[in-house]
Amino acid sequence: MDPPPSEADWIHQIEGLIEEGQCFLAYDRAGQARRAYPDSRRLRLLAILALMRSGGVLEARKLLCAMPDALGVTLSLAKFNRIVKLDPLASDRFISELALVTGGLHLDGVADTADGLAVQGDRATRLGVMSEGNIGPAGVMSLALVLLVQWSALAALEPPVRSAAIVLAPGLARWSVAPVAALFPPARPRGIGHALQQGIWPTAVPTSAALAFGASLALFGLAGLVLPLVAAAAALIVAWAVARLLEGVTGDTFGACIEISQAAILLAFVAAGQHGWLDPTFLT
Repeated sequence: MDPPPSEADWIHQIEGLIEEGQCFLAYDRAGQARRAYPDSRRLRLLAILALMRSGGVLEARKLLCAMPDALGVTLSLAKFNRIVKLDPLASDRFISELALVTGGLHLDGVADTADGLAVQGDRATRLGVMSEGNIGPAGVMSLALVLLVQWSALAALEPPVRSAAIVLAPGLARWSVAPVAALFPPARPRGIGHALQQGIWPTAVPTSAALAFGASLALFGLAGLVLPLVAAAAALIVAWAVARLLEGVTGDTFGACIEISQAAILLAFVAAGQHGWLDPTFLT
């Protein structure tokens, strides 16, 4: 009788199936392997990756959030990068998976914000357009530009910096709404914008800032402290442009701030990486 496959044998087989696009079969093999090696984190991550690429996004998100050693979804996605050796041409997969994991809400904010700012009319008209949920020409163009920038920037990064960027950029982009909520009033008396502003003090703003700067320092040393500033600056510029016309910000504004901030951070990674300014000290 042949000996049972080792953990390394299972991992090699599953990675090969994923690379060939046979994700359903890869997920089935991962389930068999995990029964033999239930404590293997690599097998669990490969199972999640195969499930996500098979279309089981909601199930994959639950497994990601249940990872005992994960620093959130973005760290788990960074582990995908290290396990399956993500190459630059696969950046579209990461961008797509991140959008799916977040439900596309932030990208929807980009489109609604662009449509609202592009329409001719008063404040009420612009807010009405943003509430409709339909996408117009400005929304389509803004989505295409934001996704193109994110994809091309991520593809241009070398593997060590890319791994750190996959961990840090989404987190810093989401943190960037904290200074926006602290500095700009809500455009509506209710909704996400109003609720977020009500909940940021007294602990959320300083705590999130400490986490953002602490993570940047841990990953890149003192040079990394520039990255949260880039994230905040990009988000504040977007918020200022919106508040100038709407007399405040909305939930859609926060989504647009997140996506545009993420694009700005990835561009900063590219610029810094080309000049050797950022040297990741972790996840390399």
